[in-house]
Amino acid sequence: MTYHIIVEPTSTPKSLPEYHELQFGSHISDHMFMVNYTSQTGWHNPRVIPYQKIALEPTALVFHYAQSIFEGLKIFRRKDGHIGLFRPQKNAQRLNASAAKMAMPELPEDLFLDGLKKLVEIDSRWVPDRKGFSLYARPVMIATEPALGVRAAEQYLFYIILTPVPSYYNPDLPGYKLTASRKRSRSALADVSDAKTAGNYGKTLRSLEQEQESGYNNILWLGGEACKFIEEAGITNVFVRYGNTLATPPLNGRILPGITRESVITLLRDQGFEVLEREIEINELTRAIENDQVQEVFLTGTATVVAPVDTIEFEDRKYKLPELKSSTAAWLFDTITSLQNGSTSDPYGWTETLEFEA
Repeated sequence: MTYHIIVEPTSTPKSLPEYHELQFGSHISDHMFMVNYTSQTGWHNPRVIPYQKIALEPTALVFHYAQSIFEGLKIFRRKDGHIGLFRPQKNAQRLNASAAKMAMPELPEDLFLDGLKKLVEIDSRWVPDRKGFSLYARPVMIATEPALGVRAAEQYLFYIILTPVPSYYNPDLPGYKLTASRKRSRSALADVSDAKTAGNYGKTLRSLEQEQESGYNNILWLGGEACKFIEEAGITNVFVRYGNTLATPPLNGRILPGITRESVITLLRDQGFEVLEREIEINELTRAIENDQVQEVFLTGTATVVAPVDTIEFEDRKYKLPELKSSTAAWLFDTITSLQNGSTSDPYGWTETLEFEA
């Protein structure tokens, strides 16, 4: 289904920032996409409007019962000058999976994709043309109904905003330093830990700030029975390489089903690697590192793409990963970014070139 999206161009376009000024979320493009929902009319009034503040009642249910979900994806300036997307339908599907977990309405995938593409078309000048930079899209759905009863809302707002960003991880930098502890966990069985909902991130911020002040890049979260299984590192999925076999935690309801994770598994298997989606005990991992059985540990995610791990701290001991001249993580990073920017052909059909003139 094709949606008629009303466009209200801004009368005061912003100056584009210099590349050295860009940080994650520091500059927002000229426009935003918005569409409203009520239980009576469904999704209606899709529009691209000038970027602006959102007015909500103090009783809006998002403030009280945390019905807030979001996504994250990147838009790329391809080698031929056109603008491309990377697996955006997966983000639309994952948004709806999160919505189902949070008792929120399903958003038609075509509406998600049409709104995103129209917004990118209107703000195409914001897509960076320098290697390593991209335009990050943040789709968000929130409950807007003014009420105080403990129940699912009957009114919602879905919107998308755009921000030009540098690479979140630079392959020339050292690998990540992680810390793990059984005394904290971000997940529980049979809850919403695999949903991209605001509360799953908010509850990690205090611990993350404390560990970053201690010199760590992120937390390797543990969960499951007695918090003995590795789960995610911050907002990224984790892979462990033992020779020609790689292991990654399964989609067991405790971790986010990463789109980069899925892409990495496909790429690895096509290269002849065995990839096991299984539980990995933290003690198993640290023993294997200690016994030189682990070649590398790396993280995957939309912002990070693929990043190696240098050190894991657990129970007052630091476990150093080998320094590799040629790593699987580096190959994956180069392969995925080359697909995204059009430097190499895409045999998987993951990339989509937008049809408007950039």
